[in-house]
Amino acid sequence: MEYSKDKLINVKISKTTAKVNEKVNVCLELSEDIGFVDEANILIGMKNKENEKQIKLNYLWTLNKTNYFTCNIELEYTGLYYFAFKLIINNAEKWIKLKKNNPELLQDNSEKYDNWTITVYDKNFEVPDWAKGSIMYQIFVDRFYKSSNYKAPKIKGRITKKWGELPEWNLEKNKKDNNVDFFMGNLKGIEEKIPYLKNLGVKILYLSPICMSQSNHRYDIADYEKVDPYLGSSEDLKDLCSKAHRNGMKIILDGVFNHTGNDSKYFNEYGNYNSVGAYQSKKSEYYDWYRKNENGDFEYWWGFNNLPECDCYNKGWQDFIYGKNGVIDKWFKTGIDGLRLDVADELTDEFIENIRTAVRRNKKNGFIIGEVWENAIAKEKDGKQRKYLLGTGLDSVMNYPFTNAILKYIRFGDYNYFEKTINEIILQYPKEMINSVMNSLSTHDITRAITTLGGEGIDKNNDLIWDVNHDRKWQIKNEKLTKKQFEEAEKMFKLATIIQYFLPGNTCIYYGDEIGMYGYRDPFNRKCFDWSKTENELNDFFIKIGKIKNSKQFLKNAEFKIIEINEKILVFERYTNEKLLVVFLNRTKEKIKLNNLGNFLNGKIILKENFDDGIISEYGYALIEYKNTNKNQ
Repeated sequence: MEYSKDKLINVKISKTTAKVNEKVNVCLELSEDIGFVDEANILIGMKNKENEKQIKLNYLWTLNKTNYFTCNIELEYTGLYYFAFKLIINNAEKWIKLKKNNPELLQDNSEKYDNWTITVYDKNFEVPDWAKGSIMYQIFVDRFYKSSNYKAPKIKGRITKKWGELPEWNLEKNKKDNNVDFFMGNLKGIEEKIPYLKNLGVKILYLSPICMSQSNHRYDIADYEKVDPYLGSSEDLKDLCSKAHRNGMKIILDGVFNHTGNDSKYFNEYGNYNSVGAYQSKKSEYYDWYRKNENGDFEYWWGFNNLPECDCYNKGWQDFIYGKNGVIDKWFKTGIDGLRLDVADELTDEFIENIRTAVRRNKKNGFIIGEVWENAIAKEKDGKQRKYLLGTGLDSVMNYPFTNAILKYIRFGDYNYFEKTINEIILQYPKEMINSVMNSLSTHDITRAITTLGGEGIDKNNDLIWDVNHDRKWQIKNEKLTKKQFEEAEKMFKLATIIQYFLPGNTCIYYGDEIGMYGYRDPFNRKCFDWSKTENELNDFFIKIGKIKNSKQFLKNAEFKIIEINEKILVFERYTNEKLLVVFLNRTKEKIKLNNLGNFLNGKIILKENFDDGIISEYGYALIEYKNTNKNQ
């Protein structure tokens, strides 16, 4: 990686992520015009000066009035390290730090400027090959497909609705009967739609929670050892896994281990279970499984009194989840291939590491992905860096920073944010991990992409583009796009999808996005799949682009580089020493001539729209592949 500033200062770093004790070479090139350099050092350490040390750069030579200094950095602890250059120039202390990604000579170690970073991870970190560069498909199980080959029992307190009706939306924060409207999607339904998913190029199915729970989303689990009867049985899960495997697909289940439901066999607030729950008695075998505040009252996740929090430090809870013959062992016996950990950043590092141990003892190539909304490498808790992404915990994360950057760029042309966000993640995440991140445009927790790109109420100044500052009554009134709005949003959505498919990592389709489902946040983003709309142009686009992605196996480990970006045009490439794929996009309605492209147009065009002879028109795009002749990319 190279950083330069007006040819006065140039910084070259051989790599920005490294294994423990792996050498990283740093070269500092300084023009004689900045003065005589008496001494050059690197000051490097983690946040709060943890493991901080000073490393001297050695003078190499002077060439063309430029002084060259270099050193090798070897770091013995995993973590995200920050460093800057501390110099003595003409007998005065100076610093070099980053200003808008360019090195800047400073009078002091000013905190308003950025440091360089090196991520150091475990030398044995390895992600299963099947979980790199694949197409995932996220299913909200209650709303995907209801098979008539399974008849569910009636369950007291639940409301069943006809397929396609509007989900109940007049929800209150602590109302007991929230989210109890069920549309009866089931496991047999997913199994029957495997051919449909295979045609989209899907290799990994990620299912929302399937355990017995009190709500339709099932993030408030009542019994970890029982499949919700509305969905089917453990045998149905085994059948689904078996059919998926026969069709070249893997299955990931949602693991909710930070909290349970209050209406569960473990907490049992309403006495609906035969067990003595933690809510009922301090003598309950489950009492110590739950967190309490200083007054001895139960802690609830984000204040929701139907979600009592579990204590990750409690031995009984630990053994139940990841101990021998615990929940994880039992789930893997059904044939699943991995876990998505709900609110992973609210679990302890040790708890996640032990989950990893349990997963890998069941399947050597088992995969663990965590829900983290921010830059997961830079995450801190209680003033300390999190360690769950450094090779001994999670394999990867849901990549919401990419989601936000893509949608902000396509909707509003915010190219500075796009470039900064994408490059930061790629530079700081270990290579194994960046190739396995989950890149989505919609999920069950955010506004659907079509609405984000074409709907009212989307504010470019919001930190998260999908947030709307309106209540659910406004959302349901305004969620349906006009024909013109939808057509334009669909064109923008295709551009966003192309970026999503060809960035490093796994592409994840949120069920129904491929047929143009729309809606603001839950429950409007969790409607029933409309199976009457699968034969449309958007679905054909997904099938076509899925085949392209799956046919380009070099993309699994290819490098990434932005060639050109502004508020109108994005050009980026994915490359290895042998192959190169270039992606061109025009996010505007203008006709634009692409300049200074060299050999880019001499390759094989494998997909295009509104693109001809170097001119890219309204919402146009092109994918061009050719042999890489530049070995020093």
